[in-house]
Amino acid sequence: MSYESFIGKAKTAIDEKGRSSFPKEFRRLLSDEEGRRMVISFGPQRSLILFSLAEYEKFMEALQARPKTPETMTFQRRFHSSTHFVGLDGQNRITLTREDMQYANLSDEVLFAARSGKTLELWNPTTYNAVYGFNSEADYASYDKGFYDDGFSGVTGDKH
Repeated sequence: MSYESFIGKAKTAIDEKGRSSFPKEFRRLLSDEEGRRMVISFGPQRSLILFSLAEYEKFMEALQARPKTPETMTFQRRFHSSTHFVGLDGQNRITLTREDMQYANLSDEVLFAARSGKTLELWNPTTYNAVYGFNSEADYASYDKGFYDDGFSGVTGDKH
């Protein structure tokens, strides 16, 4: 079986120049071409989004298909102005700009988390845990609900 989408998460250090190793568990799914040219932009909840070019093109098609309202036009302007190209250097690192790091509140480390396809979210690890971590029994119950409420797990009714 061949699986071409990113899954999981990985945390790496950020050096004083804003460089961070691109995690090998994600890197091994990238072709040489995909690793040379990617796109990064501000994401939701103070995260960054890192797209392969193919995933960025899909995102842009969906963005352009949205109804043209003042809100969507403002979002598009902000999105475009916060977007830039990045690529892996010879040591398999990406370089985050000062603006990227400030927006996502990054300093010493960054958490790479799979989003969809070959798209990653880059997070301050503390922020990610506050938003998506298992911090309470309610968080575990909410996670379970995702499997059981719509029959996704193949189990109906009883949860056991």
